Amino acid sequence: MSLFQKNNFKGPVFFKESLRANKELQQINDILKYTKDSQLEKKAKLISFGIEGEKNIHFELENSHIPMYVLHDVYLEDEGLSAQIDYIIMTRKKIFVIECKNLIGTITIDNNNNFTREYTLNGKKIKEGIYSPITQNNRHLELIKQMRGKEKGMLSKKIFEKYFYDNYQSLVVLANPRSILNNKYAKKDVKKQVIKADQLIHYIQETTKNNDNVYTEQDLIDLSNWFIAHHIENPITIINESPQKDYDFSDDLRQDLKKYRLKTSQENNYKPYFIFTNQQMENLIKLLPVTIDELKKINGFADIKCEKFGNDIISIIQKYKMDN
Repeated sequence: MSLFQKNNFKGPVFFKESLRANKELQQINDILKYTKDSQLEKKAKLISFGIEGEKNIHFELENSHIPMYVLHDVYLEDEGLSAQIDYIIMTRKKIFVIECKNLIGTITIDNNNNFTREYTLNGKKIKEGIYSPITQNNRHLELIKQMRGKEKGMLSKKIFEKYFYDNYQSLVVLANPRSILNNKYAKKDVKKQVIKADQLIHYIQETTKNNDNVYTEQDLIDLSNWFIAHHIENPITIINESPQKDYDFSDDLRQDLKKYRLKTSQENNYKPYFIFTNQQMENLIKLLPVTIDELKKINGFADIKCEKFGNDIISIIQKYKMDN
């Protein structure tokens, strides 16, 4: 039995909405009532920007009058890979996987697909390179393709994989209305993957207007239920760090974790990121879990990974906590 049933489907249907960012911001603000912490203040500001940006996208979708099913904030994990997907928009003709960016300043994409941004902070002009959100979002699509493909037979899997990128599309949406997109020199295939929030509805309409229907409403309901069933709700962890009084052992711990990851991956013929990604390693260093329960609170460390590698990782971390 489906979690959701059909309706008239004349406009957007929000299957999954998320208040996670609002809850995290509230927890941080509660802490800041009693203590001053510049890192938490910065984090609160970034979360606030993100919330406002996603509100802009939500407004555009809500007033689109396009029949679509929308999921907000979906976290997937499989074989050591993970994806935090901001929006999944499902129409009868195409599925859009959206990475929402609430960046300030001018975002420039050059002819080599490099992203930079320029902005002014305290009267000082800053120019910096940023990690490609296109690359990030393409990894999200690859994970969806991998997970969905596992559930299909050999023939249907081949057909699914052949037409996957015809039916699923990556889209990066700049949600800050004050940001400027400079894509004059971007390659055509990259240019069409990055838009501003106020272009979103027109983009969906133009992209799908000549397409035939691929999905029935029941298909979209089933797919929505699939995403919800595989979504992992991670607990919110607020990191209130204090400076190390003796010495910062994070570099030494990082090296030991890297050595363990490499050794374990070679012994088991795994890809190193299957043990843990670089981001997951940084979270280990920040949170310093010393029990399996604490380890499970970190994004990417589900039951299977904790069972395989949890005790080894904890032993490495415990050594540093005991010495310091």
